[in-house]
Formats: sequence, structure tokens, C-alpha cells
Amino acid sequence: MKHILLVISALLCSCAITTDITYNNGYIQNKEGEIIGNYANGYIFDAEKNVKYHYSNGYIYDSQYRIIGSYNNGFVKLRDGRKIKGKSLSD
Repeated sequence: MKHILLVISALLCSCAITTDITYNNGYIQNKEGEIIGNYANGYIFDAEKNVKYHYSNGYIYDSQYRIIGSYNNGFVKLRDGRKIKGKSLSD
């Protein structure tokens, strides 16, 4: 019984980690690996170098400093079902 619960919890946790957006070496990429933005010094930029969001302490903030998501271990998780549109970061 303990083994079954362990397997089920591992599957549920692995599903929660999967996102459409990843980050690495200053670049933000969609699930196809296309670069859709950059990040540096607490700012998240779109492909045209416009500041879209802020990041700090594991959280992503909008322009009014409301938490809209989180980041951890190379993966981004956005709240409220926010998605990326095409090759740019959505508002």
C-alpha cells in the first residue's frame, strides 16, 4: 500500500512541474525551444527588449508588483491559467 501511494504521489508531482515556459542562461524559451524573451537583474524582457515583468525570490510580478507566477529549477509556472502567445510573452 505504501508503494502504491508513493508512485501516485510521484506521478502527481511530476505533472505539476511540467510547464510551457523554461529559462536558462538568461533566455526564456517556449516548449518548442524558441527564445521568447530574456531575463536579467530582476527584469523579464520580451523579444523586443521591453520590460514585461519583474522577478525576485522565486516569484514573478507584473508591473503593479502583484504575484502572477513562480520560477524554480528552470521551469516557470504562471497563475490564473496565463499562457504564452506565439513567440512573445503575453500580458
